[in-house]
Amino acid sequence: MATKILVADDEPDVLLIIKTGLTLEGFDVVTAPNGRDALLSATEELPDLIILDVMMPYLSGFEVLEKLKENDATAQIPVIMLTGLSDRESIQHALLSGSDRYIVKPFEFNDLLQKVKISLKE
Repeated sequence: MATKILVADDEPDVLLIIKTGLTLEGFDVVTAPNGRDALLSATEELPDLIILDVMMPYLSGFEVLEKLKENDATAQIPVIMLTGLSDRESIQHALLSGSDRYIVKPFEFNDLLQKVKISLKE
């Protein structure tokens, strides 16, 4: 059974790039266009890893992360924050809230792939 990854981002191009790349690497990829759908998909699908944008409609990535970590069913799922926010406060907030990795956009797909593989092994 393929490793399942949930990718949440409100930019369709980013979703397509990540989904295509990860699918070609053999992962089963589920996508969500906003924070509300990301939270719903995470609790229904229970993916092995979540890639989460911060600035999304309905719920921000930070709000989704906090709700994931409060829920026993999703608390242990590794989360990679992928965002345009590069300020120290945002990075610290994500890491202190339970994010495993933090990638700033624009990003290199190979960098994301490496962090995905590392996060899945931990």
